[in-house]
This record gives sequence, structure tokens and C-alpha cells, in this order.
Amino acid sequence: MANPTMKEILKKLSELPTPDFIIQRIMDIASNPTSNTKELEKAVLQSPPLVAKILKLCNSAYYALPRKITKISQAINILGFKTVRNLAMGIFVADSFFRRDFDFLDSKKFWQHSIAVAIASEQLAQIVNYPDKEEIFLSGMLHDLGKIAMGIVTPETVEMILNVSEYKKVSFSRAEQMLNVMSHTTLGKTLFENWNLPENVVYTAEFHNDPEKLQIDSFIMNVYIVHLANSTINTIYYGYSGSYDIPVPSDVVWNKFNMTATKYLEFLKNLEQKLEESNDFMNLDSFLESDTETEEDNNG
Repeated sequence: MANPTMKEILKKLSELPTPDFIIQRIMDIASNPTSNTKELEKAVLQSPPLVAKILKLCNSAYYALPRKITKISQAINILGFKTVRNLAMGIFVADSFFRRDFDFLDSKKFWQHSIAVAIASEQLAQIVNYPDKEEIFLSGMLHDLGKIAMGIVTPETVEMILNVSEYKKVSFSRAEQMLNVMSHTTLGKTLFENWNLPENVVYTAEFHNDPEKLQIDSFIMNVYIVHLANSTINTIYYGYSGSYDIPVPSDVVWNKFNMTATKYLEFLKNLEQKLEESNDFMNLDSFLESDTETEEDNNG
């Protein structure tokens, strides 16, 4: 079967699910520094199922809060605008893209990889003193969505890539290059531009495998952190990303962070603990499950 043309792929890409007006509103409010809690609360409350899912995740072991959060206003005030935004976007992406069955990949394990990279990115941000950990989490969570998008719009191509990757013991990206097909990074970049997502998410999708090629200083730290987080998660074989190589982090990134064995081991130790606390995030079914009691409380 002939490879689909770029025009055909981009047309199919434009037909994929897009964030509805509620998710878009949440994204806009959370990105606006002049927004207030009431505005974000009002936007989230438009979707009772979303409310219940967000509150369930807020009360997971990952955040280790001292008391139960029962209202969206509490979630916003305690965890912050951007954490609530990230949870809303994560729920949309998980439901629309990962709750699909593919013959050639395990979408649930792929979700685990995506969330693990988000968590690793957040932990690494603390190690290297990067302040915008919520932005890093979002970028890490979405960095590889182009692979799932590719699996939907051109499944034959992804199956070929995965076969080459496994047979040649190379990364997904290297297999793409060997087959001379449109890359998942290009698809991810295009998808996120269509969704009007923040530029840091767009550039991370495009450059996380080739961080040295990014020339825009304001996004370098974001891309570098996700690159190293992704390499780490692939090294410890957490989840599944379609890569079969032994990843080597970029020297440019390693040197940028003044990374040492001691510092990296500290990162791995913290990461291991956080991954253990993140079952509600890692398990796709659990992530999309709602707390019915909380939903009733918010509707009553």
C-alpha cells in the first residue's frame, strides 16, 4: 500500500478530536495572568463529569494533600490554576486518544509512558531549579501525542515504524528516518498548533528528540527537561513508547544542567518515589474514572 501524502495526512489530522469549548475556556483562563479563581471555577463547573474526575485526581496520593478537596475552588486555590488546567487537558487527551484499541500498540502502556515523562519532567525541573513545573508537566504529558495521532490517521505507517524499530533495535524516531515518513514530532507540532496550545508545548513536541536544533532561548529549558525526562523513562522501560534502543541523552542537555552522577541519582530516587505514588495517573481506567460521591456533592 502506498504511503499517504502529506496533504492526506494533514487532512485526516484536522479531523481528529479537538478540545471542546469548556477545555478551551479552561486553557485560556489558566494562561491569562489577570484571571481569577471564580472565572476558572465557573468554566470547570460547566461539565459535572469533568469536575468529578478532576477532584478525584486532586485527592490522589500523588499530591499528598493533608485534607480532602471537595470543591473545584479548593482545587484551584491549593493546587493552582495550571495544575487544574493540566488535569482537564489530560482527561480530554486520555479519553479522546488513548481510550482506543490499536492492533500494533498498547495504548494503556503508551499512556503510562506519557504520564511518566510528565512526572519525570516535573521532578527534573525541581533538580535544575526551573520554576514553571506545571508547564513542564503539560509539555511532558503531551510530548509524544503525535505517535498516537499517527496511529489513528495512518496506522499502516506506525505499524511499519514499530516493526523496524523492534527489528533494528532503534528508536521510533530513527525508524521514521529510515522509512522516510512524516515524523510524529511534525504531527504533534501541527496538532497542537491547530489546538492553539502554548508555544512551549508546540516546541517540545517538535524538538524533544533533537533538542540541539531548537534555537529559541525562551523554550530551551522546557525542551531540554522533557528530552532528559523522556530518555530516562525509556531507559528504565516504564510504559511503552515504541522505541527499542538504549537512549543516550544529549550532551548539550547534560552539560546545560551541569548534571553529575550524584545529581542524576538524586533525580532517579525522587522519581522512583513519585512513580510509586502515581497509580491514579498511570492507570488509564483509573485516570478517567470519576468519584461519584464528589460528583453528587457538586451537583447537589
